[in-house]
Amino acid sequence: MHPFRVLVTAVALSSIAACAGSVETRIRADVAFLADDRRQGREAGTPGYDAAADYVIGRMKAVGLKPASGESWRQNVPLRASVRDIEAARFTLSSNAGARTLIHLEDYIIGRFYDEPAFAVTAPLVYAGYGVSAPNEGVDDYAGLDVSGKIVVAFSGAPPAMNTEKRAYYSSSDVKLETAAARGAAGFVSMMTKEEAEKNRWKNAVAHAGSAGMTWIGEDGRAFSVAPSIMASASLSASGAAKLFAGETADFAALQAKEAAGEGAPKGFTLKKTATLAGASVLADASSDNVIGVIEGADRELRNEVILLTAHLDHVGVLKSAKAGEDAINNGAIDNAGGVAVLIEAANAFREAGVRPKRTVAFAAVTAEENGLIGSDYLARNPVFGGARVVANVNIDMPIALYPFTDVIAFGAERSSIGPAVGRAAQAMGIALSPDPIPGENLFVRSDHYSFVKQGAPAIFLVPGFASGGAEAFGKFLKEHYHKPSDDLTLPIDYDALARFTELNYRIARELADAPETPAWEAGDFFGTMFSK
Repeated sequence: MHPFRVLVTAVALSSIAACAGSVETRIRADVAFLADDRRQGREAGTPGYDAAADYVIGRMKAVGLKPASGESWRQNVPLRASVRDIEAARFTLSSNAGARTLIHLEDYIIGRFYDEPAFAVTAPLVYAGYGVSAPNEGVDDYAGLDVSGKIVVAFSGAPPAMNTEKRAYYSSSDVKLETAAARGAAGFVSMMTKEEAEKNRWKNAVAHAGSAGMTWIGEDGRAFSVAPSIMASASLSASGAAKLFAGETADFAALQAKEAAGEGAPKGFTLKKTATLAGASVLADASSDNVIGVIEGADRELRNEVILLTAHLDHVGVLKSAKAGEDAINNGAIDNAGGVAVLIEAANAFREAGVRPKRTVAFAAVTAEENGLIGSDYLARNPVFGGARVVANVNIDMPIALYPFTDVIAFGAERSSIGPAVGRAAQAMGIALSPDPIPGENLFVRSDHYSFVKQGAPAIFLVPGFASGGAEAFGKFLKEHYHKPSDDLTLPIDYDALARFTELNYRIARELADAPETPAWEAGDFFGTMFSK
């Protein structure tokens, strides 16, 4: 064992020994260890993350869990990082009028790829609205278009007439790439709507252009991709899109203005130009572990159904841009040391109940959530429960416990039979259940539970609600502390609130584990219909 690992393990064990006492005391100790500067922000694939994983394993042992996979608490997730070679990017437009080269980071940002260190594609361009194909919704941006072997150009987002949940799904870049690939496209270029441009998202994208993207590696040694046949991609700024559509059937200003008017993206057409997209990446392989413990179900039949609780263990590491003397460590006390502490204490509540649940209950501290839900996606596609299947997921992510909450928001509760269980648990504790106050943020598709939804399992994601000062606390945290070094132990974390939040999640999971019926999607639910196996 590496000497650093020996030291960390000793520290972890001493911390565990100190965790006797109240629920609040144990949660406080867990958050303190995970969000300590010595964890260096718990970035996936780093010693700081590994130390946090060691600690969580020790805590899982202490609360009576068993390893999920034989003797191993760890599910190794092989990772591949890709960093753009900024100087290698090329985006050239060719037409009868001549050639024009776009300026990288001003007109476009080249896409990352994960299997080949370099790519180059030359193909005709086809504009395809939002790049959405949803015939059941009366939308098919590909109708009448031949995109085989071509580069698709499309607005980000989805038709405004769609309801929030459907817009969230069809706006996903993965769904758009899959849709284009299914029609034989060789490349995909995204351009911003007027609304996105006004939010200055291009500036933020440029600021992160040099950062690493990440995915997981399959048993075949290839990086996982939802659309491996898409060989080139890029995103356009307004200036780049204006150059691309110059002299075409419609210019970019007209297309963007019509989309902004709420009429949806104008109908697609084939452009007169051909584009060459080329880029290169520096690739690096690493690995990180999901940490998973279980309580085997007591019922001979129901034990083959798993109620899975998840919380991501990773955070975003150390700032590369910090000035000398500045705090550079993104400790992630709220996001998501608090969530992991709740996960562990929920497991302890099962032990203290003294009666095994009928279904198997699993507890997973997953990696690489901050890199795109990678650890949970790997677990959802590569389960480790010996043939038992995940039938429901309760996800715990970034509980902003900075006030004594009186209500909770349960994203996804109305979609399945989990909803009534949430309602009963909350009512028993005198907690109100509030509707989603920010539906436009599409939070149901932005945390680890969505990985299991995509594999057919109904799921919920709870956060403390907006009553009793919650809205102000939520907004202030996002503005001042989210993914910043100030998300640390100096915040006024309400450990009583975290203990109460733990009890609520335990009550929900306990009812799901003991219920006679398997959790099920509500009839006609969009996600249930889309993903049910």
